[in-house]
Amino acid sequence: MNLPRKCFLLGAGGMGMAPLAIYLHGAGAEVEAFDDSFREPVRSLLERSGVRICSEPVPSFLPDIVVRSSAIAEDLPALDEWKEQGIPVLRRGDFLADLTAEHKVLAVVGSHGKTTTAAMLAWLLRKADFPCGYLVGGLFRDTSIPPGAHSDSPWVVIEVDESDGTIDGFSPTATLCLNCDWDHTTQYSSQRGFRDTLGGLFSRTKNAIIIPEDNDLEDLAQASASCSTITYENSSDPGAYNASNAAAALAAFCYLGLDPALADFSDFPGLARRQAVLFKSSNRLVLEDYAHHPTEIRAILAESANHFPDRRLKVVFQPHRYSRTRDLAAQFAEELSVADDLFLLPTYGAFETPDVDGSVEKMMGYLPPRLRKATGVFSSFYDLRKSIGGVSPEGDQVLFLGAGDLDRHAHAFASWQRSKGDAWFAWSDYLNPRLSKNCILRMDEPLADKTTLRVGGSATAYAEPSCSEDLRELVDACSLFDFPFFVMGRGSNLIVPDDGFAGLVLRLVGPAWRDVRLVANDTFVVEAGTKLKEVCRLACEHGLAGFEFLEGIPGTLGGALRMNAGAMGGETCDLVESVTFLMPNGLVREIAGDKLTVGYRICAEAEEGVVLRARLKATGLSSKNEVRQRIDEFSKKRWASQPRESSAGCIFRNPTDDSAGRLIDHYGLKGECLGAASISNVHANFIVNQGGATADEVISLIRRVRGKVKDSTGVELQPEVTLLGKSWKEALN
Repeated sequence: MNLPRKCFLLGAGGMGMAPLAIYLHGAGAEVEAFDDSFREPVRSLLERSGVRICSEPVPSFLPDIVVRSSAIAEDLPALDEWKEQGIPVLRRGDFLADLTAEHKVLAVVGSHGKTTTAAMLAWLLRKADFPCGYLVGGLFRDTSIPPGAHSDSPWVVIEVDESDGTIDGFSPTATLCLNCDWDHTTQYSSQRGFRDTLGGLFSRTKNAIIIPEDNDLEDLAQASASCSTITYENSSDPGAYNASNAAAALAAFCYLGLDPALADFSDFPGLARRQAVLFKSSNRLVLEDYAHHPTEIRAILAESANHFPDRRLKVVFQPHRYSRTRDLAAQFAEELSVADDLFLLPTYGAFETPDVDGSVEKMMGYLPPRLRKATGVFSSFYDLRKSIGGVSPEGDQVLFLGAGDLDRHAHAFASWQRSKGDAWFAWSDYLNPRLSKNCILRMDEPLADKTTLRVGGSATAYAEPSCSEDLRELVDACSLFDFPFFVMGRGSNLIVPDDGFAGLVLRLVGPAWRDVRLVANDTFVVEAGTKLKEVCRLACEHGLAGFEFLEGIPGTLGGALRMNAGAMGGETCDLVESVTFLMPNGLVREIAGDKLTVGYRICAEAEEGVVLRARLKATGLSSKNEVRQRIDEFSKKRWASQPRESSAGCIFRNPTDDSAGRLIDHYGLKGECLGAASISNVHANFIVNQGGATADEVISLIRRVRGKVKDSTGVELQPEVTLLGKSWKEALN
């Protein structure tokens, strides 16, 4: 296959796809990438490498090819459009095999150890200035070293994945095979199945097979391959796991004709999530490792026991995939039984359908009675942290093992150790490496000048995420540490209490949050931080009717959707074709407009999730002059009927068949003051700040108005404005 000029990658946030994106761009292709769960530092790494990140699964160009992660189903409806246009849609492994078919491929294969070994080899070759491309399925701890790199040399080192069967498409020049344990049990029904797959790869290998000596892989190579076999000495000590990987990398290094004296591993930076020490004190070590197979668990636990034989061994384990957990449950339990204390997280399903037989609770049944009785399954980081407890009298090691989202708990626990009990310090310490460099994060941030009423105190934390990945990390950190958060738009329809907000305030104000794109002749895609006035202006430019009422609402799209803001007889949700939300579980969900649960000043889904963007559709087409005329009419009416002083907009909801402003005005409450807070003389449903008002004055005035109206009419007015972090029921009683 020739290099495609324009490549679109779907599911590009994973460590199979991200290195490929970097490799393709380095080769000269134009690359755009989408993933609904990009995380730092992967996103920034791709952007620095020249890969354009898409906020939706739609590239800016017509691609020559679409490459998908195996986690994305082949029958996904979104892929049909590309197929109908005759654009190839290939799995990552199939595409890579075709792309490198004419290269000299050194394939690194096996059940485990591939990523570390491939990384060691690529790193050695870089140090030795050996011209060679590479693709490694993990991040170097030194993020200046990319996980993928292109070279004009014919040689390329590829970590070849066996999990999806695409290994069958490769015909390497040389194959470095590390082991042959049974794994990926839905792809291979037995160890024999994987062994046969490796035998097929050996038979297609052109020049050399490199394997550990005194291993049954020698018999397989002799039976399957016509090329030469090279063996290397492999440590039999399970605690010398990295030494085995280094020995394999060195053997491949020498095969390429390089002097073994150049192979110095002393300053190898290591890989993220591989034997990564997250915290270390005189009596406690916190370590994270990607071990998600019984053999890997045995190796890391043996190595830990060798290093600190007298310390208590506390293991936090998260099974990865229901199929693996179901089929290897007894082996997992056997290896984990060496722990002094065991803490379990729910099985991380990846893209598999939940299966009770693959649950972590089912696996617990194989544990010895000592551990079974004392082991718990934890979903809450708070509960997990409390259960792990303080340092044991003899000192301890806390090992976080697994390949799912266990790293969240591991890094949060390490941050907690550094914080010495300061929860907000732990929260910010946890976030520091996870946010992009353009994300703003500050503590003890004044909020009054960020609201239209201009009253209130400070937020414990304040952030301006630069992208959706920053937002996801901030929200996820609040979930982990049980901290409240609030997304603030322009601060209209909001009262901040004088004692502030004991949580995180988020504002979507950067360039990425203000983008508006015309995607059809009557439809915009609008990011959540876009001012409604800007949407109205663009609608006027394109002659699109129905947006005119937005001109009078001083807010952003996200805030307007959350409360289904309206004016002049129109409501925001009337325009919605679909809304994309970041949900509390971290997933991105698109909901059609007619499926939203909306009412007067409420959209239930926007109360639960955070609005990322929406598709807004015009009610019809019109001329620019006609749209402009309606906007001017609405604007004139608004300025004539609403105060110009600082306010939060309408304070009360309109009761059924009546107007809150009319009721307040009827009973002579216009102009009533409390301190510098005053009921507007222009519109009685507005409370204005005459300069220096406090939130307590505003709230007290609201309480007074409600009381007088209720005493006079029996109608109990309900606040429409949001009271940040507090309940109106409590504030008004």
